[in-house]
Amino acid sequence: MMNDDLQQSLDDNAKQWQALSLSISTTEKAAFAARHDRLFVTYGSSFMAHVYRTAFEQVLENTPDDERRRLLAALHQAMEGAIVARHSTHPSKAECNACHARILLL
Repeated sequence: MMNDDLQQSLDDNAKQWQALSLSISTTEKAAFAARHDRLFVTYGSSFMAHVYRTAFEQVLENTPDDERRRLLAALHQAMEGAIVARHSTHPSKAECNACHARILLL
């Protein structure tokens, strides 16, 4: 059984590691965002789509089944969300005609 001092020390140590991990993660995110934006501006969306697909395929090849299912579910959810968002900002021709027909009737 651990004494209270040892338990407190372990808790403090875990908190310090977590803080370090989060700061590294934040720094990595900022560095990634800057590199991503430079590549996107330089090479365009088709290039970046190829990069994303290649990276995602490599990750899936080296990922255990449970984690692979979670990643694919997250990808599916992100795609569905993007489709919904695109439809809400870019109506179909039928939706445009229906809206304009309502406006003309007013």
